[in-house]
Amino acid sequence: MSDGSDREREEDGEPRAKARSAAEHEDAGEEPRDRAAGRSGEEDVPDEGKPVADEILVESDRAFTDLTRPTRRHRTAAFFGMLGVALAAFATGLVLFDNVLMPRLIHGVAEVRVPDLTNLSLEESEKLLSAVGLRLTRAGERLDAAVPRGLILAQDPPADTPVRGHRRVSVVISLGEEFSSVPELFGETMRGARVLLERGGLRASGITRAPSDQVGEGLVVASDPPAETVLRRGAAVGLLVSAGSGPQYYVMPDLLGREITGAMRQLEALGFKITVPPGSPTLGTVVMQLPAPGSRVTAADAITLQATRRIIR
Repeated sequence: MSDGSDREREEDGEPRAKARSAAEHEDAGEEPRDRAAGRSGEEDVPDEGKPVADEILVESDRAFTDLTRPTRRHRTAAFFGMLGVALAAFATGLVLFDNVLMPRLIHGVAEVRVPDLTNLSLEESEKLLSAVGLRLTRAGERLDAAVPRGLILAQDPPADTPVRGHRRVSVVISLGEEFSSVPELFGETMRGARVLLERGGLRASGITRAPSDQVGEGLVVASDPPAETVLRRGAAVGLLVSAGSGPQYYVMPDLLGREITGAMRQLEALGFKITVPPGSPTLGTVVMQLPAPGSRVTAADAITLQATRRIIR
């Protein structure tokens, strides 16, 4: 009896010892040998069926994508099909509008004749057009010397043209005669002055040359009329052009009754050349002089003095 009970205890204690050992290994962070062996066995066995299945799935996805993706030919055909439908719809609408709607719109309005609007004001033109069922539209403005400013210069359609009611009549308003202002030409060359005048609608005419110390030779000294004068377009403007710096002018003094010797010395000091008639005395009082008193003379002019032997007091 004792041997049998001891044997049962040994058999019963062996599983308990194994269970206790496994628990101790788990507490220590170690895996039991049978689990480790089982895991290593799973890793060592290759999964031969998995790659084949993946390849089959990839091929099936590609085939499905190729079937559902539209080809270039299909897209082109669809585009031209839609374009053809749109063109057909547009052509149908155009035919209906031209053959059905337009005749009703046109024949439903009475025909009138366009009145003559030339030389009328805008207010008068609008009243005249409104009376026949037409409307006025301003098409622009234009300079014209023949039609006063603010009046109708031209119209479209022309006068007496038959049109349907509610039609618009375009008109051009006259700005009247054009005027220009004379530009400042002082110091300009002849060519520059002509360009400035032509740019303003004027023209150069009546060129006069005279000595001048204000500007160099060949340059414009003044204009006639002067700068900023308002003229009609195309009017002529005279130009005064410098001929260079001229001689210095003097006014001849009155020497009659003066002693000839003293008068001659004063004139010669200014650069004048004095002459005395042959046989005339060089002493005495001046009784004749040329040029006359008040005349304009230059240093190059000769002055003639004649005296009497008597000194006039």
